[in-house]
Amino acid sequence: MSRPLLRKPGISPGTLLDAVEGTAPFVFGGSNPLPEGDGHGYIRILRMAKQSLPDEHDLWDYFDLCLSAHFATVGTFVPTDVDLAIRQKLWKSVQAESTFDPLWNRVSEMESWDETGVSARRVRTPSGLKLSGHQGEWFSVAMGAYGCARKSNPHRIGEIRERIEAVWKLQERALLELREAFAENPGPASMKDYLSGVAAVAHNLGDLDRMFDAWEIEDTDILKRRVYRSGHEDARAPRGIFIEAGRVYEAMLASENHRNFALRGPKGLRRSSRFLLPFGLFLDDWGRTLVKEGRLTGLLGDGDFREIIEALVLGWKKLNPVSIYTSQGYSRALLGMASGLGSIKVLEDYLPSAIKKELFEGGLKTLLSVGQETFEKKQITRLKGLVGF
Repeated sequence: MSRPLLRKPGISPGTLLDAVEGTAPFVFGGSNPLPEGDGHGYIRILRMAKQSLPDEHDLWDYFDLCLSAHFATVGTFVPTDVDLAIRQKLWKSVQAESTFDPLWNRVSEMESWDETGVSARRVRTPSGLKLSGHQGEWFSVAMGAYGCARKSNPHRIGEIRERIEAVWKLQERALLELREAFAENPGPASMKDYLSGVAAVAHNLGDLDRMFDAWEIEDTDILKRRVYRSGHEDARAPRGIFIEAGRVYEAMLASENHRNFALRGPKGLRRSSRFLLPFGLFLDDWGRTLVKEGRLTGLLGDGDFREIIEALVLGWKKLNPVSIYTSQGYSRALLGMASGLGSIKVLEDYLPSAIKKELFEGGLKTLLSVGQETFEKKQITRLKGLVGF
């Protein structure tokens, strides 16, 4: 059987691999290399491609490379720009069943890939269920398969629909479990877990809804009737926990889970998977870890700390043009770094004079005066009010 070919593949394999290595060098080795075993098929694909560049005109190999590159980097500071290709563009090159099957098989495998080493945006329920932003990426690519199958492989529609709906139901079960854990013991850990679950589900359902729109799937479609806009009260089949999650997300997290453009500059943050950014708001521990792990491993020096601190200060200022409480994650990260370095005064020593005053004047000074325990207690009270506990 001849392999399907692409006329205009897009970004070249070599350029794409360079982009992966630039934002996630640990994928290929370094001080903290990731494994290639079960759940890490994307690592194997990328390392093999590094050894021998795949043909950029071969649809199957190119899809594998793009899918793996996206999976490996979407949780990093500088994701590779191939999401449109794996969600729509490459699927539109599929005309025959024999061309479709290898792509769908890889997407099916992707559902079991382990993002632990390439993303900190994930949470486990007490029973072991997982919620992760990568599930939204899977939704997007699986919807590419669904949109494609509806046009060229209708006999696969049922299977794909069942897989998508199963992952959608898992989102509901896991979030309900995290909510119950918070209700039973409303402390900092259970609050952070529930809010991480809320952030993941808000992202994932948003990705799912956008792909229904991107593929212009009609309202009569079975899957659309069951899962589309399920976090909205005007949906055909709204789900209570998803609606609550949307309300909580807008109130507490929407301004925190942005694209973190400010942190794309400090290249030291890219040197280890241990430096990856978790879901926003509670970044005290992340800032503390940067200092501890950076010094322990030798991966971050004074110059790196200087770049990171400056990026956090300027990033906070840009995110809060009106109210100092709009986005507080970066201020929490600064406080965590201050704890690791010894004091807030040490932060000042890393900054140029033009920026030093930001730490000790105005809004940022106010936020840095609130300790982690006090801050988290306030957020627990706020969350309890939102969910009616």
